[in-house]
Amino acid sequence: MRNWFNALPPYLQASIFGVIAAIMAAIFSVIVRMATHELDPLQVVFFRNFFGLMFIAPIALRSGVTRLKTKRLPMFVFRAFLSMGAMSCWFSALAYLPLAEATTLNFTVPLFGTILAAIFLGEQIRKYRVAALLAGFAGVLIIIRPGAETMQLASLLPIIAALCMASAGLTIKSLSKTENSTTIVLYMMVLMTPMTLIPALFVWQTPSLETLGLMALGAFVANITQICNTNAFRIYDYSFVVGFNYLRLPFVVLIAFVMFGEVPEIWLLPGAGLIVGSALYIARREAKLAREAKRINRSPLPTASDLDPPPARNTTHTTT
Repeated sequence: MRNWFNALPPYLQASIFGVIAAIMAAIFSVIVRMATHELDPLQVVFFRNFFGLMFIAPIALRSGVTRLKTKRLPMFVFRAFLSMGAMSCWFSALAYLPLAEATTLNFTVPLFGTILAAIFLGEQIRKYRVAALLAGFAGVLIIIRPGAETMQLASLLPIIAALCMASAGLTIKSLSKTENSTTIVLYMMVLMTPMTLIPALFVWQTPSLETLGLMALGAFVANITQICNTNAFRIYDYSFVVGFNYLRLPFVVLIAFVMFGEVPEIWLLPGAGLIVGSALYIARREAKLAREAKRINRSPLPTASDLDPPPARNTTHTTT
């Protein structure tokens, strides 16, 4: 089986990893929704980090304690706070919103990432990318429809989560210059487990064995998602692989319909089209600029697009 897979063209290998990652991400969203039927989202966040730490610690410690030493603990703490905010808002969104709506609004991560890079890294944003950003946020307005009777304050949760994810991505760019990916993930889990326990204690309920097993499965599925994404980005171009992230939406729609009877509103289709289209355009511009930077021997920065992004690649955030 391995020989057959290795014989495939790189784009097919990356496609397989990308599709598996999208399916696993959709399944993880459903697992969180099911766990929040019994537990508060803040408690679910704690168990996600607790079981994640149980899985990653043996792997990280195998490489030796020396490799895990760091002089950048304040940056790790800052990243942990951002990730805690992202997880708390994201899990709450999965609990209180239709899964398709929460997933679509969370696709705004690269839109916020572009804006934050301009503010904090001084990157220029020219007219085409400004147009893409405006289109993306227009899609957000179509979905949440401010002022409409159907608007929910909970619709802001996946957007706040996306802002926190994009901010955490900027810290990854900095950390990845001096730290390896295993160290980054381990420190996040080590710091976030006690940090997320504090708010969880205020809403604590004794979980059933079934829910504990569900959260352990969720942490395992999240790890598979990250591994598949990492392999896909390692094998093939970022601009090609990133598109598979948006396959989460049809998988989520299908699973949510079968398991919870959720039917997406008609407004979701044009809104999702604008958000996904603008995000893909920005990703492709990143890839084009990365190729140009490589030709003139620049040292581009890595791109981060999720709460637990893949290891740094040679992409860039320059001008467009």
